[in-house]
Amino acid sequence: MPHNRTVVLPSHVRFPRPRPRHALIRLLRPLWTLPTNVVGHAAGWLVSGQRPRRVEGPAAVGWLYAIRPGIGLDWVGAVTLGHAILYRRPALANPVDARARLVLAHELCHTRQHDVLGPLYLPLHILAQAASALLSIGRRPRVSRLHDDNPLEQTFICLSAGAIDDPSLVTAACDVALAAFGV
Repeated sequence: MPHNRTVVLPSHVRFPRPRPRHALIRLLRPLWTLPTNVVGHAAGWLVSGQRPRRVEGPAAVGWLYAIRPGIGLDWVGAVTLGHAILYRRPALANPVDARARLVLAHELCHTRQHDVLGPLYLPLHILAQAASALLSIGRRPRVSRLHDDNPLEQTFICLSAGAIDDPSLVTAACDVALAAFGV
């Protein structure tokens, strides 16, 4: 019989190091991330129909595409495809709102993951989401079935998905970490 226990995720914010600025890395990063960036920017343009807004800090860079209402993506809060961040307006609409800043910084953390994983980012993320969903069968999710047991959402990231709704993390130290993302 399945048990319905509540999953308690460790919420964390780790101060991100700046993106590597070495000349060779700056030369190879665009090539390494090109396939996923093409997919992300094409999807962003399709759902937005507008030019993206660039967001950057020393730790990450991303382009924001606001999802137009009425195209069937009302269930999306925010999703990162390469360096393109597609979002529904309420999710990131208020840049001074603490939760919106945390969501944006979390999505920018995914752009950092993309810098490392390149074309492997999307397949690995989809695989991790599927595994997380399977592992969550029989219990109530805390964040979501796709996030709770996903190491790319909870462990190998500067700002865990669980941190977005953790009010204890909205502190001065958190503000320093958010500033590193330009948020």
